[in-house]
Amino acid sequence: MPSIDEIILRNTNPFDNIYCANLGDNQEYSEPTISYIHQETFIKIEALVSQVIQDHLTRTVLITGDTGCGKTYLLTRLKSQLSYKACFVHIPPFAKRDNIWRWILRYVVDNLIKVTDDNQTSPLLLWLSTINERKDTLLGFLRSEKQKFINKIKEKYKQVNIYHPDIFFAILYELINPELSDLAYKYLRGDDLTEESLQALGVEKSIDTETTARETISNFSRISCDVQPIILCFNQLESIARLPDGALDLDALFQANAKIREDNNNFLIIISIATHTWEQNKYQIEESYQSTINQRVELRNISLAQAELILVSRLEYLHRQATSQLTSPLYPLSRQLLEKTFPRGRMNFRDVIIFGKNVFKEHKEYLAQDDKSSTFTFYKKTQDKLEIFSYFKVRWYEEFSQYRQQITQISQISSSELIQFLQEVLLALQIEKVINPLFIRSKYASYSLGYEFPHKPEILGVVWTEDANLNSFFYVMEACRKTLEKNPSFKLFLIRSQPLGTPESKGYKVYQDIFVNSPVHRYIIPDLNSIHYLATYHSLVRNAREGDLVIGNKIISLKNLQSLIAATKILDDCYLLQDLGIVQKLDDLDFEKDDSSGNSGELNMFRRMNKQIEWKEAKDYIFNLVITQSCLSRKVLLQKACSHFSILTELQLDGLIQQLCWENKIKIIDSKASPDAQLVCLFPKK
Repeated sequence: MPSIDEIILRNTNPFDNIYCANLGDNQEYSEPTISYIHQETFIKIEALVSQVIQDHLTRTVLITGDTGCGKTYLLTRLKSQLSYKACFVHIPPFAKRDNIWRWILRYVVDNLIKVTDDNQTSPLLLWLSTINERKDTLLGFLRSEKQKFINKIKEKYKQVNIYHPDIFFAILYELINPELSDLAYKYLRGDDLTEESLQALGVEKSIDTETTARETISNFSRISCDVQPIILCFNQLESIARLPDGALDLDALFQANAKIREDNNNFLIIISIATHTWEQNKYQIEESYQSTINQRVELRNISLAQAELILVSRLEYLHRQATSQLTSPLYPLSRQLLEKTFPRGRMNFRDVIIFGKNVFKEHKEYLAQDDKSSTFTFYKKTQDKLEIFSYFKVRWYEEFSQYRQQITQISQISSSELIQFLQEVLLALQIEKVINPLFIRSKYASYSLGYEFPHKPEILGVVWTEDANLNSFFYVMEACRKTLEKNPSFKLFLIRSQPLGTPESKGYKVYQDIFVNSPVHRYIIPDLNSIHYLATYHSLVRNAREGDLVIGNKIISLKNLQSLIAATKILDDCYLLQDLGIVQKLDDLDFEKDDSSGNSGELNMFRRMNKQIEWKEAKDYIFNLVITQSCLSRKVLLQKACSHFSILTELQLDGLIQQLCWENKIKIIDSKASPDAQLVCLFPKK
């Protein structure tokens, strides 16, 4: 077995991932959790869950703490360790108060339907299985007459007030039907379905009002009492809707919290917020809403002993690979260096990880030197701009690959969210004159925005509608028509991946008048890859607003993030932004040729372009990963690239490593050794 120093040289920095996985995502990274970190708070919240299990009364807990104190760490631990006794639902920041209930419903249903790692069946389908009191299989039971199932379940819950029980239980029935389960799921989460889909489900209309959404949430709370409580977690509140004066609309959140407590059982509501944000905004919340908080806990700085446990947990994986030796489990760090860096004995959770990252990186650079006559000394080097760029690109590509796995259909994201994502990108690309919404006094105002390029008086409008229902599409087209009647100088872009209807349909006729018969306005079909660009940037924006975005060893503000986006031009390959004229469209792609497919046509060309971009980005990722790590084994470098660029084969990615060597950007030490023993480092500068 190799020595610990050899293992350090071969591997990536275990402290590069500052925080655990994002609450709402099944991400690649699964950092070890330490039970002693914020243990007192964990025990309090676990006790509240147990109380909800016993009496089914909804409760609310408010978690506060300084930025970087470990709130996300605690919430991730709660999600992981309480999953066996509660369904954890992460609610991302809402953008508008007027659709907050539909927003909450969307994520409640997503989590109730989602198959967890521990179970092969989703929580909601597990609940359905409890209804079957007979010995035959659930599927066999549900294949019986639909009305028989509805009557049985209505009888079971006759003592509670179920909203529209025939419709609700009929939709639950269809969840087990392979032919209609996807439509039933989309209906429950509030998607605006087509007339044909609604007819197939046997319902007249989609969940399109706040009242219906709120009552559907109540239905889930009433039936979940027989299974397990639901934990609703609200965090990253710096990104929620804002009031006209710019203040956070916390009142809308706490109003919803009060309503949930009043009307629903079996919920535990967790609201996580930075202390300074809470102190600045709490006075705008009605006092009666604040009184609905059962318990407030504030996270404090951690001790030296706890910091040491965190550092050891991150290093344990590397130590297990090395030959046994009498070294500290903190090596290459030390308790003395930890005490010197934090002389007061208490420190911020995030600062501990950054400390570990810095020391590990410098020690690795020391080990890679040819001359080791002097002993290692930690200097806390300042990172230059180019190094920050490299760390940012690595972070971007890794997060992008996660959203590629999570978002497999554009319809997973609502039209309002997509417009919000686009607006954030416009601001990042220094287009400051953004009009949101473009539509005035329209139900679909949140589907629109306008913008002006610097030094150009022309106003460009974007309308993004992914509602499958063609009646909704007609009303959106009517909103376009009315907007153009008032402002004929506008140039409109319609973005839509869903069908437009038939030439005989009302919406299609208006669409044709505006976007076909006029040479000014354009219709764009978005590609899924462009959605991944927007979603990745949106995730970074949320972290930056919270003060939780760390690139290298620097905390990056939203303004810094926007500067990084502009400087690295990392959005330039987004086809949607090219079609909108926001970034320059590349006519000739100077990438490696791909002759693997013999098909022809526009779709095949599009796929080839995607793969060509994948070649370029994979090569960029490999190069920048080497920059951030100083050196690492060829095997580890290849494993990292394979995990984030699945379109390319391992052989193709290894070829990119070789290309970078030929270009004198990186070099391989001892190329005749095994891939695990070969070290890859930067080509030395002359």
